[in-house]
Amino acid sequence: MRYKFSKTSLLFHRSRLRPRYILSILAGLSFGFTLSLACLPMIDVCDNSLLLLPNPFSASLNDHLSNETFSLRDTFDRILNRQGRSVTDVSLDDYRSKDYEPRILPPSMEKNINNQSLSTPTQSSNTSKFIRTRYIADELNIREKVLVAVITETNHLNTFALFLNQTLQNYVNRLLFFIDKDIQDFPKGMEVVAIHDKRAYLKPIHILKYLAEKMIQSYDWFVLVPDNTYIRGFKLNEFLNHISINQDLYMGQPINDVHAVYCYFGSGIILSGTILRKVLDEIDWCTSNAYSQDLTDNIGRCILKATNSSCVDTASNYKFTAYVNHLFEFDTDIGKLSKNEEFNQTLTVHPVNDLETMLKLQKYFNQVEIDEMTRSISKYERTIENLSCYAPEGCGNIPWPVGVPPPFKPTSRFDVLRWDYFNETHIYLKTDMDVIDPMNDDDYEEIHEVINYAVEQLQKKYGIQLKFKKLINGYRQFDPTRGTHYFMDLSLTDKNNTEFIKRAELMRPLGLVEIVPMPLVTESTKIFLILPIYSNEQSVAIRFLRYANKTLFDKETRNKFELVLTHIVTTEQELSQSQEWFNNIRHEIDLIHRIRTKLLVTYHTIHLPSTSSIIRYTHTTHILDYFETKLRTNSLVFLTNSYVNIESDFLNRFRLNVIENVQLFFPIAFYQYHPHIITRTHHMKDNSTIKLHKSHGWFNSYAFDHIGLYMDDYLKLKQTILLHNISLSSMNFYDLFIQLTDVHILRAPDQSLRVHYHPIKCDSIKQLNNIEYNRCLMQKEKGLASRSQLAMIIIENEQTKITDKKKND
Repeated sequence: MRYKFSKTSLLFHRSRLRPRYILSILAGLSFGFTLSLACLPMIDVCDNSLLLLPNPFSASLNDHLSNETFSLRDTFDRILNRQGRSVTDVSLDDYRSKDYEPRILPPSMEKNINNQSLSTPTQSSNTSKFIRTRYIADELNIREKVLVAVITETNHLNTFALFLNQTLQNYVNRLLFFIDKDIQDFPKGMEVVAIHDKRAYLKPIHILKYLAEKMIQSYDWFVLVPDNTYIRGFKLNEFLNHISINQDLYMGQPINDVHAVYCYFGSGIILSGTILRKVLDEIDWCTSNAYSQDLTDNIGRCILKATNSSCVDTASNYKFTAYVNHLFEFDTDIGKLSKNEEFNQTLTVHPVNDLETMLKLQKYFNQVEIDEMTRSISKYERTIENLSCYAPEGCGNIPWPVGVPPPFKPTSRFDVLRWDYFNETHIYLKTDMDVIDPMNDDDYEEIHEVINYAVEQLQKKYGIQLKFKKLINGYRQFDPTRGTHYFMDLSLTDKNNTEFIKRAELMRPLGLVEIVPMPLVTESTKIFLILPIYSNEQSVAIRFLRYANKTLFDKETRNKFELVLTHIVTTEQELSQSQEWFNNIRHEIDLIHRIRTKLLVTYHTIHLPSTSSIIRYTHTTHILDYFETKLRTNSLVFLTNSYVNIESDFLNRFRLNVIENVQLFFPIAFYQYHPHIITRTHHMKDNSTIKLHKSHGWFNSYAFDHIGLYMDDYLKLKQTILLHNISLSSMNFYDLFIQLTDVHILRAPDQSLRVHYHPIKCDSIKQLNNIEYNRCLMQKEKGLASRSQLAMIIIENEQTKITDKKKND
């Protein structure tokens, strides 16, 4: 009806128009179309303004326009010249033009304040090429949020300063601690700056100068604070995120009263970058006029002179709150203060006279922030539930828990997420290869934490004293889109020993995704591939060389790869025959050198003592000890065995996975089953290659024969071993790094690393290391063949026995 009413009204008004108005409108439209058609086809002529019109008409019109109180000539010129201007001349008035495409202009094409080009066309053609900055953040002038400068003393570095560093470093971008003399012994992870001026009252002026000269381009906000002030890092970060950086801001708690012009230094002072720039211009005046022993007075006088700005405690409708009480006692005052909402919202507390009070304040305000977050989460949950009624699914169909992404929906049967069944001590069917595994420490702690939380919630719900008796059933599923999901059947008892069985469903959501910075690694790092060869493995080594000639040697150059053939001997007789023993291998290398002229191969012999305490799995340390003086500390080493086949893509991946002083790489290789068992079901043309198939082998996670590391990491481990006087006779190399260092270890299956079948002997290590002995037994048990293949052999043998028995009968 509204549309019909408007149309009727329009018809009614049109019927009242008089003929003379119609003629005026038609004449105006005709003039407009004529002017448009005359100008648009002739863009170059439009630069002559109205001269494209007939001369008599143009002259009379120009005379008329010149007599007006405001000139329409400029307006017509701007309209007519719009199509003829370059992009560099487009003003904000032309943002609707379809021809305008924004671009970054070189400095010579920028405009001055009179909106005129700074260079002529001749000059612009001779200017150098405009160079972009390396990072877009520099071009856009993007800075970090906040830097906190703490004025402290040398004897406080291990107390108050250390506490502030540990509690603030996760919430601010940078922390600097300023002292009055050089010192070398201070806690790790702190940035300490020495000010060589014994006059304490000048210390804040030196700090302002240091920040203005060195840090002004990198941060938006600067916070000055003494070390005996407690700062709520989370609240400070939240507070600064709501304040615009495009303003001169000298913020804090006004000293004495609200009309004061200085901010009290003890409560902390927030300065914007624009304030700090102006202070630098007057830094000499500030130095010569800093005569008070009160740091508040010196800082305030300097800022007032430089910026003519007084202290404010409110910006963008957010108020800076601080609690100052020189008689503050936490144990006696906190009961009353906890009911004060202003205290719960405070950013700083000053002064704090001892470290114990600092710790109590940290614990108290952590709980305050947890309660605030809990209330916020409840509020958002109610909002989501209310809005769900407007969703297509309708009310009550949002996934549980509220606010967590919905469960992952598999697209095929291969994407179905697995559920782990567990009790209080073991996990069932954790992998495809294991039926039951005892929980490791992390799993045990995680599951019992979930059980305790479920019991607490059940006690709150039913209001009775329920005690946990046992876990009947437990199910766990990790969903990469939302978190870990639990179902648990709990057996509980009350004070009368009445048993209750309750099912609890719990979700541990994923936290915020963090980017972990890692050092730079490249694919051009040289690899030293150390291949230990025992006296009975000569033919195995030749097989390795022939296969590597197909996959590795044609892709690696001399400056990126070196093959280190190492003969391991245990007797004097083997040592004396080592040069002759290498003859067959040298002959194979000579054949390869005819094609691979850039291949670099070196030969070494290591004599190990033939004692029962030197077990094969401990040879790694002896081999690396030998190469300690032959390789540089920054050499990248891959130590493997001669039974391995290495595909062409492995070495680049290896270079990226090993990071000096950060990460080691222990790849899990694909180990071949016994060839005679494989050929019973699969035809094998030749045993030089290993097919990646579940019937041909398995990923052996119990072996640690393949090691990637930098020599520097081993030397640090060796120092630790000597320091603690640890025996190497029964320790696996992998276990040494796990127990004695904090370096990361990457342990992952790699399909490009495949190992030929070879028999494993475990008797020699039975008495030395139970863990290593069990690993050896698992390799011997699982490395023979798969379960189905072994079952088929047993069935065939039984049938053969029955047939033979019938023949004999």
